[in-house]
Amino acid sequence: MPDGLDRVGAKPRLLEREGELRCLGAAIAGAKAGRGAVVALEGSAGIGKTRLLRAAMELAAESGVAVVSARGGQMETEFAFGVARQLFEPVLTGADNGERELLLEGAAAPSAWLLGGGRADRLGEPVGGGDRSFATLHGLYGLTAKLAARAPLMIVVDDAHWADVPSLRFLGYLARRVDGLPVLLTVAVRPEDPGAHGLLLTELVAGPEVEIVRLGLFTLDAVRTLLQDAFAAVPLELGFVRGCWTMTGGNPFLVTQLIGALRARGAQPTSAAVEQVGEMGLETVSRWTNLRLAGLPPSATALAAAVAVLGDGADVVLTARLAGLDPPSCDEAVDGLVSISILRVADGLAFTHPLVRWAIYAGLPPRRRAREHREAARLLWHAGGAVEHVASHLLAAAPAGDGEVVDILIDAARSATRKGAPDLAVRYLKRALAESAHDTSRPELLRELGTAEQNAGQFEAAAENLRRALECTDDMATKIEIAYRLRTALVWSDRAREVAPALDGLIAEATERDSEGALLLEAAVAGALQVDLSTPRGLRDRVRQVASPAFAGEPVPPHISSLAAVEALFANEPAARVLRLAEEAVRSWYQAPEFARGPIKAQLFVALILAESHSLARRLLDDEVEDARRHGSAAQFLNAAVLRSTLFHRVGMLAEAEADARAALEAAHLHPGTGPSGSRPPAHSLHAPMAVAVLVDTMIERGKTGDAERLLTETGLADADSPLLLFSFLIDARARLRAAQGRTAETTNELLALGARMEGAVLTPAVVPWRSQAALALAGTDADAARRLAREELELARVFGAPGTLGVALRAAALTGAPDERVDLLRESVAVLEDSQARLEWARSLVELGASLRRRGRRSEARTALESGMDGAWSCGATALAQRASEELRAGGARPRRLALTGVDALTGAERGVAGLAAQGLTNRQIAEALVISLHTVETHLRHVFHKLDITSRKQLAEHLDGSHEPASP
Repeated sequence: MPDGLDRVGAKPRLLEREGELRCLGAAIAGAKAGRGAVVALEGSAGIGKTRLLRAAMELAAESGVAVVSARGGQMETEFAFGVARQLFEPVLTGADNGERELLLEGAAAPSAWLLGGGRADRLGEPVGGGDRSFATLHGLYGLTAKLAARAPLMIVVDDAHWADVPSLRFLGYLARRVDGLPVLLTVAVRPEDPGAHGLLLTELVAGPEVEIVRLGLFTLDAVRTLLQDAFAAVPLELGFVRGCWTMTGGNPFLVTQLIGALRARGAQPTSAAVEQVGEMGLETVSRWTNLRLAGLPPSATALAAAVAVLGDGADVVLTARLAGLDPPSCDEAVDGLVSISILRVADGLAFTHPLVRWAIYAGLPPRRRAREHREAARLLWHAGGAVEHVASHLLAAAPAGDGEVVDILIDAARSATRKGAPDLAVRYLKRALAESAHDTSRPELLRELGTAEQNAGQFEAAAENLRRALECTDDMATKIEIAYRLRTALVWSDRAREVAPALDGLIAEATERDSEGALLLEAAVAGALQVDLSTPRGLRDRVRQVASPAFAGEPVPPHISSLAAVEALFANEPAARVLRLAEEAVRSWYQAPEFARGPIKAQLFVALILAESHSLARRLLDDEVEDARRHGSAAQFLNAAVLRSTLFHRVGMLAEAEADARAALEAAHLHPGTGPSGSRPPAHSLHAPMAVAVLVDTMIERGKTGDAERLLTETGLADADSPLLLFSFLIDARARLRAAQGRTAETTNELLALGARMEGAVLTPAVVPWRSQAALALAGTDADAARRLAREELELARVFGAPGTLGVALRAAALTGAPDERVDLLRESVAVLEDSQARLEWARSLVELGASLRRRGRRSEARTALESGMDGAWSCGATALAQRASEELRAGGARPRRLALTGVDALTGAERGVAGLAAQGLTNRQIAEALVISLHTVETHLRHVFHKLDITSRKQLAEHLDGSHEPASP
């Protein structure tokens, strides 16, 4: 709204905003040129943000830029994706059926759950009944990219401090991705009023990609211009102008309110009149509003209160009913309120400024507000209003033991979950629990609440509510499901040790009534004991006992075979046996109850990756990531992306590993939660350590140790710890970083402490080769200890038999053992790794072999090994290792070629992804939709690919590429 004046009906002029408008104009021009940008307008209430936004929108439209806009509202903060729906629903509503179908295809399809139409009915339910937060955000971003592909796009969100949480997450998600899209995202916020979701808002406007435009107060000259417009027929005294400026502080809206108050009193524009109005600030808007209302009949005051309760856009008929007015009285009240600039009529009834609504709403006694909201909910419900709108009023109403209210809130919670807003579902269900007056409804409510909290990453709260639900539920099948979900919540809140005490009583009960369910819960308890390194040795025997039928070769359900596969892995049994058990689970995991499939798949993926069945693991994880991208929950995507990043790292595909790990961290960030042991990493927090471990390792391989250190600090994981197994990967990565930084003592201490923790729980070096890492760190200070650790790992690796694990152990034994054995052991390491998919480890062993040969004066053999190692390192993206090989070659008198700047090895991960899809025959637009990037970005990547490969047509791509990987994109 324009400096307050257009809110009172006058034709506004844009005063003292020329510089800000130029800044927005430059951003609009940048978007037209394909340079995406984010601009945040900051200013206090009434400063003129809305007016400036309107001017910018007019400028964009004149420039041929499409504009979509939305506005946050105090009554819509609990309406899932309310702001996002304001942005996109008008576009889809105005499109014909064919165009709408096209807009909602491909990457945009999941947004159809939220916006309706498209192929939402074909997408299916989230796996395991989870939320759709990941898929919905992905779909909204895809829709944005599609709209921007048709024409440059300006997205405007006014009063973003009142946006709902899911919409704020979408805006933050979009803000980090506009670079390369012809999109300008512009938000207006009050820095002094961050709303209920201040952290998300701060993250949105504080990002490095955001340009902040701060609006200042008006000067004396601008206030004089406004007063001259208002009192054109009367000469203005300087004292009057200065008094108005001083009293309002130069706030445009307050100036207009002062003008309205003076007019309501029939006052002349004199200094004495200003003094009569009295001192004011934002809090006196209420007094001035009441002053204007005093001249209208009581029906006007009642109608204004009803609109304040219902919120902007209130239906006239519904408002009249809430106010208790007949149609003629309502019409009279509306006309009166419009005439004094309290209301405006546009798509329903709305206030001329949010501060006016605030003034009237705040003036209602709290109990009356609660009653009015309950009545508003009743009227909306019986008028067929959206369930979320009804629920938002119920949140503001006092509980009254109404069963219908409970049903409405449950419906709203389920709707919010379907749309990808599990945190709102939690709020609705908590309110339903407070409303419930009958114990019969509480078990189901507690179960739904616990599940919603789990979906939202609120694992501590989920565990408590699921525990309460379990205590008051009688049906055995339901109890088994609740117990299984409780197990997950306890593990993910770093309380795995509590799983057995929580479930053992039910297992005993279920043994008599549901033996299959009892076995499922036994496997759940065993799995929790398995991943908690603090589990006492005596309790670990229970895991072996549960898995024993699988070890005996008996037919078992998938939750037993997957458990047995991990148990065999940890016990360092031969990799072939681990893979046999894991493959049995692969063949039958779909037979498990849906709520149990996630943990089962996680177990079998871990077994396949660490026992080095990389091809099968890759195929299954590719399917899992694609399924999550189509219709999965954030948790499903996180599991798959984190594990696939680990797989890629182990086979030396560093670019792909980094892409998946970053995508997983981004998805984890969507639901802020509480991390373990006092740390606070992103939600679904226990995925973060593994993703960060992969990123740290990747940065080390590229020689970017400073970046790795910053990442640990920024994610809060520099010192984070937990007895859960997956933290072992993080600790190992931190130790590698300390070694790369030359901090040998810290490296040794961290690795030996990790080894002590894993003793008796995880024997195999396939999980974390802590012995060989510690041996290399100790080699310079305690050769005997180093040799002992390396030999111990080598013996274990020979038993395990997987080539990647064995090759690493052989290399460590060579580097810490007797000098006369070094070359032979390194040759064996190279030979073992050559037939494996662990290409980076193979390259590392080649470089060590070459270095050892050079020191023995065998330059020709050294050169061959070093050149092969350098090529292998470069193909993996391990620039630090490639540089070391180059230096060894120079030390041996060779003149190594320059590190590749062209060819397939020079392609980045993003370029490989685009090139791979192009080689499969996809058009640029299809690639953009598949990867959810702009058409411009696809064209740029392909231009770089053609240059690096020295080709001129897409037909030549397949000849140069062995295959491609489509990186994950949350």
